[in-house]
Parts: sequence; C-alpha cells; structure tokens
Amino acid sequence: MTIPPSRPANPARAALAARLTEMRTTAGLSGNALAKRMGVVQSRVWKIEHLELLANEDDIREWARVCGREEEVDDLMQALAEARGEQAFSAVLRQRGAAAYQDQVRALEEQATRVGEFSVGYIPGFLQTAEYARALYRLPAGLSAWGSDEAAIEEAVNARLRRQEILYVQGKRIQVVLGEGALRTLVAPPQVVGAQLGKLLSVMRLPSVELGVIGFGQRMPVYPFGFRVYGDELIITESIAGERYHAVESDPDAVAAFLEAFNELRTAASTGDDAEAIIHRAIDDLRGMP
Repeated sequence: MTIPPSRPANPARAALAARLTEMRTTAGLSGNALAKRMGVVQSRVWKIEHLELLANEDDIREWARVCGREEEVDDLMQALAEARGEQAFSAVLRQRGAAAYQDQVRALEEQATRVGEFSVGYIPGFLQTAEYARALYRLPAGLSAWGSDEAAIEEAVNARLRRQEILYVQGKRIQVVLGEGALRTLVAPPQVVGAQLGKLLSVMRLPSVELGVIGFGQRMPVYPFGFRVYGDELIITESIAGERYHAVESDPDAVAAFLEAFNELRTAASTGDDAEAIIHRAIDDLRGMP
C-alpha cells in the first residue's frame, strides 16, 4: 500500500469536517446562513468543510452554538486536537522534509525528562542503526510515499541518528518496551536486523535506558498498538496516515489511560538478563537465515 505523495491522508481532519458539515445540515442552515450567525465570512465555512482550512477553537464553539449542539464542544475540541497533530506531521514532511520532522521529534525528546515508547513491530527511532533506519524509510508507505528521494532519506537517517544524543544526557529517563515481534520482524535483511539487535544489547546497559521485552510466551497486558510517551504531558500514536497527539491539556483522560497502560507494560516486560536472553535468541535465529 502506498500513500499518494501529493496529499497524504488526514482522516482526523476529514472526520472533523464531516461532523461539522453534518451539524450545519441537520440544523437546516446553508453555509452562508451559518457564517452570518457565526460572524465570519462564508468562504471560511466552505474552506473548513472542504478541508482547505482547519477550524480553530472559536470556530468550534460558535459552530456548535449556532447549530444548537453546545453539549458536543468537548468532543469537538478533542477531534480538533487530533486533527492538529495529524496536520503537524504531514505539513512538516511536505513543506520542510523528513529531516526537519526528525528534528521536530528531537526537540520534543530534549524537552521531556522522560521519553518512553512501546513498539510491537520495529525498533524505535532513537535506538536504530543507520542501516536499519534506512531500510525502514525505503519500505512502501515509507518516506518515498511522502515524496522523499534518496538524498532526503539520507538526511532523515542522519537526523534520526542525532536523536540518540538523548541516551547520554544526565538525568534523562529512556523507557522502552518492545514486543518480541519487534526483534524478529524483517523490516530489513536478517544481517541488518541482527546488527540492530546487537546495538540494543549495548544501549540497554546505559544508565539512562530501561529496556523491557515482552516475549512471545508472556502475557501482553494491553492492546498491542504502539505509542510514544513524553513526560506525563503528551502521548503520540502513529499510523501510515500520520500521527495523533494526545496532550494532557486537551485530553487528560486519554493521556492518563496511556500512562496507565505504559506502566502495565513496563511491569509485565522482562528486563536485565531475561531481556538479554530473549534478544540473544532472536540474534541466533537470524544467523541461520540467508
């Protein structure tokens, strides 16, 4: 599956626009009538409904008020937060390139005292080798699908490697939980994955790093989709279509749920010698592959 590079999908933004349009039509209002009652120009309403403009908080409140749906404002604000996170991801990639996006992620990681990630299918970016990152970026629906050529991919790899400086920052806490599938999924040739696992064995000995692995024979305590943790303030979920941000200011319940899930994952995961044993078994199996 490949996403057209010119206009990556924005499902959260499209869902918000569809919901606002439904509110207007259910209220029996034309776009022009709604705009007059909101005190905005008609073209603003049209652009919001046709995905040319993302609504802001004032738009949401006034839209709901005019349509008699003020009880839905909180839900609409959450939808807006998701759309903004999605837009931030795709806009940076389209306008500034993949390396700039990696620098944006690096800034988030530098600001947070704690950086965490749960992954079931691949090794997180700030732990990757260059070859592993390069192979991931070249996969279908990777950076090439967003319009990046080989030069841009190489810049993105270098920017991703720069993110690893946080592993050596005093006082930083890096908490990673991997499903065993992340060790064994061949997103790259077996020798590249094997070298990546060798790096994990080295990195997990750093004082800032807490690395846990949930093996195939262990119970998975939460639904196995990946997410990233920045302190207790921000959660980011990722998909092929983009990213969604869950900030404690706009969505405290979701952030609390993710933090609780992350604590359960850390408790369930094997660490230390037990985690190393799982990684060594994966390396041994990779050595037997062509």
